[in-house]
Amino acid sequence: MKKYILFILIIFLGFMCTGCLNKTKEPTDLEAIVQRGYIIVGVKEDSPPFGFYKNKKLQGIDIEIAKSIASIIFQSDSPEHIQFVKINPQNRISKLNAKEVDILIATMSINEKRKLVIDFSIPYFTASQKLMVRKDSKISHIQYFNTTGKLGVVLGTTGEKVIHLAAPTARITGARSYKEAIDLLLSGQIDGIIGDDCILQGYMNNKLKIINKTYSREFYAVAVRKSDDSQELLNQINAAITTLLDEKRINIIKKEFIKD
Repeated sequence: MKKYILFILIIFLGFMCTGCLNKTKEPTDLEAIVQRGYIIVGVKEDSPPFGFYKNKKLQGIDIEIAKSIASIIFQSDSPEHIQFVKINPQNRISKLNAKEVDILIATMSINEKRKLVIDFSIPYFTASQKLMVRKDSKISHIQYFNTTGKLGVVLGTTGEKVIHLAAPTARITGARSYKEAIDLLLSGQIDGIIGDDCILQGYMNNKLKIINKTYSREFYAVAVRKSDDSQELLNQINAAITTLLDEKRINIIKKEFIKD
């Protein structure tokens, strides 16, 4: 009887092991994208010149970067190989890690805190943190806000760190987007905005000015999930960005959307 039970147990364990060996391996991020037939890219839609609507068409530097990555992956420039999803600075990392998007191309600055939870490509753009005020303002530096006035910042951006270091006692008003921050500034509800100079420049008009003092340097990169399954995808992204940089095509894209 004992021999019979042992025999049955051996057969059962054999089936179990066979099942383990035959278990289908989960696809990597790149394999899943190729199988699906398109890449899902998280982008901002209110941040000219990087992502914005003009004549009902989504365009900008980040949009062109996304198209270049898709063309590398699928060896095709067909728009059917890319899908854009609107994100904002507050939800972009959570949407990426929840697999609602495959990658982020959304004026995402590389920093050590973010590198703990996501991985970055090589940089494709360099920006600076600067201060924007109303044109008739006498404010000339961020330290002014240590004693008076209200300083605006887009929540979830690296501007929050700049304020903490340069104006730690400033009264801060958080905005959900650059557009909201600009509206607050124009209406007099805040007295300045700290943000990426290239994005602030996209909102410039004859009622505003940018103070020519740099508070930090920002390196924009594409973000992927922090996982071994993302490394093959990250390699493809880096190859696309390297090609854009080496062939100077990135300069053509910049000139198209950034006007002197």
